[in-house]
Amino acid sequence: MDRTNWKWGKRDINILMLAIVYRGIAIPIVWTLLNKRGNSDTKERIALIQRFISIFGKDHIVNVFADREFIGEKWFTWLIENDISFCIRVKKTLL
Repeated sequence: MDRTNWKWGKRDINILMLAIVYRGIAIPIVWTLLNKRGNSDTKERIALIQRFISIFGKDHIVNVFADREFIGEKWFTWLIENDISFCIRVKKTLL
């Protein structure tokens, strides 16, 4: 899972995406445009994963890898309750 945000003229483009990793390369396969600047929230992340599941099935999720932007108690709880393995980088000070 990743997110990118940039300017196109005066417009902000903010994309939240899921990718598959193949031979060390991440290939985006499901994404959504966020109608705001900045980080995604738990609802947006869950909706994206649920969209993936509706297309490919939950059994095709091996692990969700994400950067430290993608943290939060509700988010982690949802992943655990839905039996989705994850590896999310966190700041050293959170350990």
